[in-house]
Amino acid sequence: MKLKIPPVIVFFLALAMVFGGHYFFAVWSYQFPNQTFISRIFLAAGVLIAFSGIIKFRMKGTTVDPLHPDKATALVSTGIYRYTRNPMYLGMALVLLGGIIRVGNVVGISGLLFFVWYLTQFQVKPEEEALLEIFKDEYKSYCAKVRRWI
Repeated sequence: MKLKIPPVIVFFLALAMVFGGHYFFAVWSYQFPNQTFISRIFLAAGVLIAFSGIIKFRMKGTTVDPLHPDKATALVSTGIYRYTRNPMYLGMALVLLGGIIRVGNVVGISGLLFFVWYLTQFQVKPEEEALLEIFKDEYKSYCAKVRRWI
């Protein structure tokens, strides 16, 4: 694995960028009607998507440890995994988007962009290499049908 930092730590770094952007660049803040409500929708969707991915992994009896994809014992391709190969990371990204909307600052987008870029390069791609090694053509076929993020 290229990444030795757990994705949840990367998530909290990105979240710090979202809230730091709001604090240090208050001049770029915005407000709009129903801002809090809309942010909560993204937050709830993110939590539901992430947990549905975890639940599917648990149901299949495979590891949810992102630092050891080589220990995967089953390829999960049902439920939320029919729509995204990375629902846990997508869920985190949606929570970040909810945070950006809630704090109301465009600088927060940098945290979301950092999160998606960093996880794709240093977590998702190495995971894909490990899963391809384990599940071979079955994983290749799955990747051809289901997008990486959305």
